[in-house]
Amino acid sequence: MAAWKTIRITKPCTLRIDNGNLLVEDDEMRIKLSLPDTDSIIFEGDRFMLSAKVLSALSRHKIAVLFCDEYYMPTAILHPYHQSSLATETLKAQLAMTEEFRDRLWAEIIRVKIALQAEVLRHFSKPSEKVRDYAEHVRPGDPYKAEAKSARIYWKELFDDLKREPDSMDIRNQALNYAYAILRSLVTRDLSVAGFLPALGLWHDNRYNAFNLSDDLMEPLRPIVDAAIYLLLPLYEDEYLTPEFKRSIISVFDHEYLRFDGGVSSLRSVSKRYIQGFKSAVRKRSLDPLHFPAIDFGRLHECI
Repeated sequence: MAAWKTIRITKPCTLRIDNGNLLVEDDEMRIKLSLPDTDSIIFEGDRFMLSAKVLSALSRHKIAVLFCDEYYMPTAILHPYHQSSLATETLKAQLAMTEEFRDRLWAEIIRVKIALQAEVLRHFSKPSEKVRDYAEHVRPGDPYKAEAKSARIYWKELFDDLKREPDSMDIRNQALNYAYAILRSLVTRDLSVAGFLPALGLWHDNRYNAFNLSDDLMEPLRPIVDAAIYLLLPLYEDEYLTPEFKRSIISVFDHEYLRFDGGVSSLRSVSKRYIQGFKSAVRKRSLDPLHFPAIDFGRLHECI
């Protein structure tokens, strides 16, 4: 059975493994969760008790785990150690990538990202011509900084001069950062399961970042999240992320509104298949297996 559940743990409790299941309990409740049916867990706050055995079980079942601080903003990810039967071959292929091929991969990734940004702007009746032009001028290695230039226009137009900041208390930034953190945890999990080392990126190369490759690969998926957040924001007029808003953000990953490989899928499902395509591309040294999703805006509106 495919895993599908996303679990949010928001109250002080103790977690332990009981007969292969995850047991969550406090003074008032005792809930047993099936690990094979759980895709991701979000820990909000810092008042939980869990053992190394629990963390090992979550990793073994390839569950994407996101930890949040006392302000309920994401701070850490647990990702599984390589568990693919071909992990060594995949890692060798990753390490053997030439700079020329990395540049080609990165160019294709950001070309698709910028093109999808333009599509998001166009759908919401925002000026999109300049952004679309930047997508056509992407070259290997992005020597003309097309991504950075298009981003400045994109954020200004989509969210009325929004300045993207990681620690901003602007509700728009809070929602985007929360959604991106979930996306990052899913991509990181899928990369690890496929046998990649997430710290070794294509373009991102921060020595203090354990998820450089995750940040590379999630780029074409960001505009999908942006479109969903754009539709959700008018539904919540609070100045901070409420539990209800967070639940709606989580649902963005489970609704089916993406066109991918001839079918309609959820973002959670697409992430797995997208990473498998990236794996084939790396091992074959070809861009042909690398496929990207497109937004079915009609279905997205129905989901929101």
